[in-house]
Amino acid sequence: MNLRASGAVRIVFLTAVFTRAGVQAGYPGGVSGFRKDYPYARLDRELLTISTMSSGELGDILDAIAAKGLDLPSCCAVADVFAGPFEECAAIEIFSTRDGFLDRGWMARLRNVTA
Repeated sequence: MNLRASGAVRIVFLTAVFTRAGVQAGYPGGVSGFRKDYPYARLDRELLTISTMSSGELGDILDAIAAKGLDLPSCCAVADVFAGPFEECAAIEIFSTRDGFLDRGWMARLRNVTA
């Protein structure tokens, strides 16, 4: 299966994964406002991601996003490239693609809510 074609995004370093619909509905200015505030965010068909190498930096970013009114538990999951999911979200599935000891190939995709 082509994971990119299926809407999956790779987890790199520490990654916050947001649903595009959640950002559109809950962030001031929607996806455009989010991209203006975080131009380094990666955008996929259904998801947006912000990756950092520092948990402190990612925490500060998520605090700032929450302060703008986005309900993080409803549209954001956080995962680490080595450990996998830290903060889960019902709308986002975080999964590994291999059994490697150090590199599990963590990915994220929009959860299929009809399953």
